Amino acid sequence: MKAVEGAKKPPLALEVLNLLNLARLAMGRADAQPLFWAFEYRGKRILGNLLSIPYWRGSLPIFAYTGIGEEELKGYVAYTSIGTEKAFFTNNSGDTRYLYGPVAELDEPPRIITGALSSRKGLREKPIAIRAKNLASLMRVLMIMSDNMISPPIWHYEAGPKRHILGLIAPFYDYYEANALPVFFYIKSEEPPSPFIKYQASDGGEELLYADSVSDMKYFYGRVVTIKNIPFMRLSRRSRR
Repeated sequence: MKAVEGAKKPPLALEVLNLLNLARLAMGRADAQPLFWAFEYRGKRILGNLLSIPYWRGSLPIFAYTGIGEEELKGYVAYTSIGTEKAFFTNNSGDTRYLYGPVAELDEPPRIITGALSSRKGLREKPIAIRAKNLASLMRVLMIMSDNMISPPIWHYEAGPKRHILGLIAPFYDYYEANALPVFFYIKSEEPPSPFIKYQASDGGEELLYADSVSDMKYFYGRVVTIKNIPFMRLSRRSRR
């Protein structure tokens, strides 16, 4: 009975900057196609993707979404990050240069989604926030969490002029009674990031560069997803300015 009741809880609503950031987030898995939900809510056209991450007791469902304005909606979202990054709606899913996510158009959104969009509570139990010394430390954490199929996103939030937060959630499993201890490793930067961070550790040392797309395959790439709210940590008053 508890499992059934839990299934009715709304996910965490997380607004991303635009369609390109939503596609960059949703297309992060090489072994699965993402499903996009399209509907109208309070006069706004919404496109979203439902995902989950290991989190304390169980998993944390996240409904990542963005407004699509007057853009013509079609059956698929096409996306590529190789050479150049693009995301757009299309009815053709046969071009092998792109990854595709089908779009489910809804007459009206389910209550669990409207409950998430209307909630102002945020996360009651936040991850353990730990500030890393530099971006290289963040990328080292990301590398051990990634494989050929999946790599978690790096969340980016603009807290103010020249105040940018970059972070990722790393779950540490079987922590006392918790299924996973979620740790939010983050850094603060004065400069906004590019969509990708390319990283390489070799005999010459570590190399870190921002990039607008995936090009040189000798590098490991981290995906940066810009979000409009950051529920994973409490911001100080200074950071909110």
